[in-house]
Amino acid sequence: LLQTHEMLFDAHNHAFRVFGGVPKRGIYDNMKTAVDKVLSGKARDVNARFAAMVSHYLFEVEFCNPASGWEKGQIEKNVRDA
Repeated sequence: LLQTHEMLFDAHNHAFRVFGGVPKRGIYDNMKTAVDKVLSGKARDVNARFAAMVSHYLFEVEFCNPASGWEKGQIEKNVRDA
């Protein structure tokens, strides 16, 4: 699936409208539209366009650790339970 900034921004815009607001925190995989480079630990070189979107909506961003599939599954389960 093609990931573009426009699609990512549009998806966030629609999600925030449907949810009735912006969350305090967003947890993301290390997708290329958000992360230019994965550094050590939780540190990332975040893409400038993604950083601008986060700054616009004023929410915190957390990224999953690379090669830690259990994190993503745990997050998806928490969303399902909510």
